[in-house]
Amino acid sequence: MKARALEIPGAFAFEPNAHRDVRGELQEVYREDVFRVATGQSFSLAQANTVVSRLGALRGISVATTSHAKYVTCTSGAVLDALVDLRTGSPTFGTWRLEHLDAERRTALYVPPGVGHATFALSDRSTVTYLLNELHRPEQFLTIDPLDADLAIEWPPEPASIVVGNSLSLAEALDRKLLPAHTG
Repeated sequence: MKARALEIPGAFAFEPNAHRDVRGELQEVYREDVFRVATGQSFSLAQANTVVSRLGALRGISVATTSHAKYVTCTSGAVLDALVDLRTGSPTFGTWRLEHLDAERRTALYVPPGVGHATFALSDRSTVTYLLNELHRPEQFLTIDPLDADLAIEWPPEPASIVVGNSLSLAEALDRKLLPAHTG
């Protein structure tokens, strides 16, 4: 497994090696030793979730207001995954990075606290699995509109559906002082 730092500080992509034989293949989805060397910390697993989306589904930018972090991989189909730095005071605040995740390569993303995360399903029944370092508590999360003009994320045209819940614009979240602060 190889780690690759992303342009958003603290965010990483982890690319597994496939071990193939006559039976099929094995891919390591997570390795604590590789994670620790790349990030300088360990990842404590508290919960694992799976989300299945239909072709064209756009799921809003979810961001935790606490120290919540995610380790995300696509286990079926393919998605575009957007990481958005929503940490006020961060030198890369408001910047985003699109990563293509698919079941073939099984690249995983580490989404550090304060970095938002959204997905766009590139195939039907795209399945994304999330490892969480803390239990999910909905009251500790915000959803920012993934089509917010201030962010201008370059999604494929015409999403089939948008799943954003009670999303806010970036400006609304800033005005209401709801976004987490940059700590590093």
